[in-house]
Amino acid sequence: FWSSLSPVAMGRPVMTAWAAALLLWAGIGAEAKGPVPLPGHALVQPPDFTELAKFWHLTGTVMPSQKSIYLTPGVPDRIGTMFHRFPLTTNDFEVSFTFSAKSAFNAITDDGFAFWLSEENSSEQIFEPSQQHTHNQDKLISGTWRYEYINDGLGLLGYKNKFQGLGVFFLNGENQAKTVSVKVNDGSMDPQVGNGIPDQNQISFDYQKGVDHTVKIRVEPEKVTIGLYGPRGREGNLEVTTKVKQASYMGFSCFAGSKTDDPKVRSATVELKGMQVTNFAQGPGEEPPDKIPEPVAVPQEDNVLQQHSSFKDFRDEGETIKHLSNLVFKIVADSKPQRERMMTSIEALTTRMVSVESTFSSLKNRIEEEKGGDGSLGDEFERIKQELAAIHKDYHQDTAARGKKLEEVHSNIDAAHKSASMADGISSHLDTLSDTNEETLDQLTSGHKRTFGVSIAAIAFIIVAGLSLYNKFRCWEKRHCL
Repeated sequence: FWSSLSPVAMGRPVMTAWAAALLLWAGIGAEAKGPVPLPGHALVQPPDFTELAKFWHLTGTVMPSQKSIYLTPGVPDRIGTMFHRFPLTTNDFEVSFTFSAKSAFNAITDDGFAFWLSEENSSEQIFEPSQQHTHNQDKLISGTWRYEYINDGLGLLGYKNKFQGLGVFFLNGENQAKTVSVKVNDGSMDPQVGNGIPDQNQISFDYQKGVDHTVKIRVEPEKVTIGLYGPRGREGNLEVTTKVKQASYMGFSCFAGSKTDDPKVRSATVELKGMQVTNFAQGPGEEPPDKIPEPVAVPQEDNVLQQHSSFKDFRDEGETIKHLSNLVFKIVADSKPQRERMMTSIEALTTRMVSVESTFSSLKNRIEEEKGGDGSLGDEFERIKQELAAIHKDYHQDTAARGKKLEEVHSNIDAAHKSASMADGISSHLDTLSDTNEETLDQLTSGHKRTFGVSIAAIAFIIVAGLSLYNKFRCWEKRHCL
């Protein structure tokens, strides 16, 4: 019996029992505790645009780029927000994000950004005001958006003054005093920048050096600890006691500062270069991916900037001009084959006309050569033309003379009518009228005879010339020259 209780005999079951106990404890601990990363709340570098559209709601100056996410590009009097659409389902987690901020001027003293853990759905809270104010071009240019934002209770670096939850504020205050502070609010307080922000729970931290800083926010059920890290390691620490609810919405907001008299002055550029969220509690810590709906694509007619822009009319005209240009280009492209065929036909017709003119010129030269020394054919036609012109001239002159005589007859008739009341002068006027009529008739008869004779002579000349030309053609035909 004692031999059976030797250390060698007892070693195996004891070791087996300890091994089973260790495995059981490790399994229970792994099921109960993390750390487990939450990819649905993480921001990778470079940004995944599909994941951003699915999980995050971006407004204002927040812009994803090829390398990081810009919370603000450094334009004063602008804001931007970036809130997660779905809540964390844990109150024991850690958020670690890396950012850099740099300002080339020291004239702006009220710019900054904030990290939020909100008990409200912040994306829904900010949706309507951003559509009406910060996405309205006219209000952005006039600067009235900020007053309307403040009237809506959104005057704390782009988010609610009476927020419910926790905020970590990175602020560039008076005299370039750069601080990091943390504040907890249940919605009853109304803190303002310069009056409650930064909070008494703050540290001096120059975050606008242009280098990368890492912020680790360790959230536990009863407290929150913020650690600030730079190139030299840990640079500060903040802690606040509070009860954190399991359903918290996280995000960022940024205000680029007020405008100055110098339009060239820029505010700090804030660049978010990545974020990881780790769950230390039981449960998934976030909504399962299969339960998250896909983002709804915004139709073109809901483009707020396009609908409310002061350049909307110019864009409409541009679209009309673009459509007209496309139609003209299509017509030109479609009619190109027809135009090419038309040009080819015109070139062929031109070639044929040149050939015909060349043939007529050769025929004329050959006729002149066969005609001999009697003069060219062109000279004969020119003489015929001159004779016909002379006949026409003579006929015109005779017609003019007859017209003149008729005018004299009319004038005599008028004179006769005027003196018809004088009995002693009627006989003399009638005699004068009779003589004038006889003279006119004689002239008309002689002119008619002369015109008829000239016409007969011209016709005879043309007939003789035609017969002579016909005879010459017949002679050339017999000689086989045509």
